[in-house]
Amino acid sequence: MPVENDPSTGRMGASAQTPHGGVMDQNGSCKNALRKRRLSERHHISDDRLSKAGRNLAVQLLESVLPMVASKEEDRMDASDHGREEAVLGDIPRAAAFSSIRGEVPTDDLLKTLLDCGYQVLIPKLGTGLEVGWGLMSGPTDLGRMETIGGWRPDEPEGVSLPAESLAGARLILVPALSIDTLGTRLGRGGGWYDRALVNRTDGALVVGICWEEELVTDPLPHLPHDLPVDAVLTPTGFTLTAAGRSRRASFGS
Repeated sequence: MPVENDPSTGRMGASAQTPHGGVMDQNGSCKNALRKRRLSERHHISDDRLSKAGRNLAVQLLESVLPMVASKEEDRMDASDHGREEAVLGDIPRAAAFSSIRGEVPTDDLLKTLLDCGYQVLIPKLGTGLEVGWGLMSGPTDLGRMETIGGWRPDEPEGVSLPAESLAGARLILVPALSIDTLGTRLGRGGGWYDRALVNRTDGALVVGICWEEELVTDPLPHLPHDLPVDAVLTPTGFTLTAAGRSRRASFGS
């Protein structure tokens, strides 16, 4: 889908090609136009599609993503100086995910799958909207105790907010996106929250962007210097490693 060449994206003449083939959006105008278009398209997604997509997303996570994370973890435990049994009992896996809002692929089933598989799950606690903080869910019952935030803010776990550095303990990081290209460039909502959060990830963490199938594009998306690429894209119908992910696959997968 040739997103960048669509006249609705506006001032493409202000952008420049970057060495890796992406499009540098020097003033953010192209990104803003794309955000507006994607958000408009999401308003027309039916309730039936939303419901089915949420279930399918959880299946894709279970079948394609978690085995990759588990494979790397088994390698780490095999190389440990401690016994395998001790490593399993003393190290509960942790993932970071998010609570979806209207128009996004629903994540309720995905969150339940992570919790059922024994993961602790970090969920953003947005604070003022600029602060980076996390709430922690430790079991499926925590899903029923989510705090509802007004407006277009996602629900948040009850309890204290953990610091930004808590992300360093996550082996898997799932982030929302309005669009992602095959290089790994992610189009977010424009607040920069995840770009600030992801600086705390470890090198071995697998960063996966979640979007709709039609929002995974082949033409490079515009981006700014602070934008961090994702390793892979998860949609209700598939899982795809990006160019960024393939280049560092040895750090998070077998």
